[in-house]
Amino acid sequence: MSTRTTTGPTRVRDPEGTRRKILAAALQEFSAKGIDGARVDAIAARAGVNKQLLYYYFESKAGLFRAVLRERLAERAPEAAAADRTGPSRLADLQDRLAAAPDWIRLLMWEALEHSGRSAVEQAAIRRGTLQQWIEAVEAAQADGALPADLDARQFVLSELGAVLFPLAFPQLTRLVTGRSPTSPEFLAERRAFLEEFGTLLTR
Repeated sequence: MSTRTTTGPTRVRDPEGTRRKILAAALQEFSAKGIDGARVDAIAARAGVNKQLLYYYFESKAGLFRAVLRERLAERAPEAAAADRTGPSRLADLQDRLAAAPDWIRLLMWEALEHSGRSAVEQAAIRRGTLQQWIEAVEAAQADGALPADLDARQFVLSELGAVLFPLAFPQLTRLVTGRSPTSPEFLAERRAFLEEFGTLLTR
């Protein structure tokens, strides 16, 4: 009589649901503690699953981070594709999208702190493609005379992204300058009104 042994985790009844729970828990852990600081044990506890399942689905903590990033990129892709990149309200609309995704901003910050210069950018092709679409939209608007043609399109995109992202990514500096938290309704309303005007200045 032979004895059957198993090396993998116990089969789960809802593998896709379990995978989603792990990704949601990982997003919270990575956002709060960074890539290096996040603990697999803590992610498993948040998700209410055995730690073995994380390795079964994602192989490693790095693999789990890549999956979280892919998930967030996929969620944001429809918004990015539909976004107006060159109209007068473009900056105010971008603030609305970023302010609604604080976990995404924190992921970007942790990635910059921990992985910049040490390894290739995760999902670089997808992210570069989205930014390239933005650059091409600016170039088309420049060719049509809607935006100043004497400004470098890549620097234009980088500067506008920075103008919107900076107050949200550096809340301590935002508080020092404005006396408000960047997540407060008052700040967001004031900043949105400013970005509406600012975006209009360069739109012909």
